[in-house]
Amino acid sequence: MTKHLATPTNPDSYVASRADNEAAAAKLAATNASDSARHSVESGNHYFSVQDMVVGYGELTVVDGMSFALQQGEIGCFLGYSGCGKTTALRAIAGLEPVRGGSIYLNDRCLTKHCSGEIYSVLPAKRSMGMVFQDYALFGHLSVAKNIAFGIHRSSKREQKARVSEMLELVGLTEHANKRPSQLSGGQQQRVALARALAPKPKLLLLDEPFSNLDVVLRESLAMSVRDILKRTQTTAILVTHDQNEAFALADKVGVMQDGRLIQWARPSTLYHEPNSPFVAEFIGEGAMITGTMRSNHIESALGPISLDPTLDPYHCNDDMTATPPKTFATGVTVKVLVRPDDIVHDDTSGMTALVVGRVFRGANYLYQLQLDDGQQVLSLVPSHHDHAIGSRIGIQPQLKHLVLFEESQVSKAYR
Repeated sequence: MTKHLATPTNPDSYVASRADNEAAAAKLAATNASDSARHSVESGNHYFSVQDMVVGYGELTVVDGMSFALQQGEIGCFLGYSGCGKTTALRAIAGLEPVRGGSIYLNDRCLTKHCSGEIYSVLPAKRSMGMVFQDYALFGHLSVAKNIAFGIHRSSKREQKARVSEMLELVGLTEHANKRPSQLSGGQQQRVALARALAPKPKLLLLDEPFSNLDVVLRESLAMSVRDILKRTQTTAILVTHDQNEAFALADKVGVMQDGRLIQWARPSTLYHEPNSPFVAEFIGEGAMITGTMRSNHIESALGPISLDPTLDPYHCNDDMTATPPKTFATGVTVKVLVRPDDIVHDDTSGMTALVVGRVFRGANYLYQLQLDDGQQVLSLVPSHHDHAIGSRIGIQPQLKHLVLFEESQVSKAYR
């Protein structure tokens, strides 16, 4: 059973007595006092960390063994398909969902802890966290200024006025202070919700699909604007999204989730160039897997021999949290090589050609789908002034300088 200081955390009974709450508070306070030094060593002095968190209901496990950490001022993101558990994980961090196992620490304070067969958890309102919801949850009958002041109503009028003024300037809405939310655009409403969440100076800000109600063009620009605001205020934050562009525009660290598990936690560039599994390689960015055969100093493939530079490690790759040894393959083993669109350079003078079987116009570029001589396909991003029709052949120059290899048996059917 979980003992909580407010919203009940027993998944079968959302009732907690005052005595239970007081006992939980005392026990968790004792845990905080006795475990703080040990936690600092275990977590590497991270500002925020989650260790082996498990969330579930009945026999269903929604989040399974999640572990990650953030330094103060860093922005993290849970990225994945719908139903992968990312929103449940965010709500569990906020204290709004029952946690079955693991621990959560914020600024060396234990928020959730497994102790003597029970989970003790700090009340959501006592976690020093702010939250921006998918629908913004603004109060329609209040002005922008009063919406922002809502979370600091216990401060003096003078302090409220100063803080609201500061937040309005921060999000660029000073001239809209007296308007109602209905008089604002979607992007402006989102910034009001952000300002309201930041006004109490939370130690951690949680954002649940905050841009999902906006059009695609506005999402990315607003994500960059929000990142700038969070960086200026040195706010540590966690974002939930299914949109990779949004995640990459805003986050310092991104965690790819699959079926309730955090598959890889790393910088966006690391996820793209060094995926640690076929799933991450498939989910992040665009690309294709081609078959190759390992030789002593190269890989035989339909793109010709791919050099194995001894100074560059073929991998299941390192991420920001661990130093995983590079993956090695024996000579003669069949592997799958990840080929990104930028690995295939268009070159009219090249003796190697490929058949154009598909193309997508992207303004400055075409994304060409190319068929190699053996029937395998790759993608290539080519400047749009090179306008090649489907059915034509174009010259290509493979430039795979950053190898990502997987055993053939590991690769999903989507790549076969």
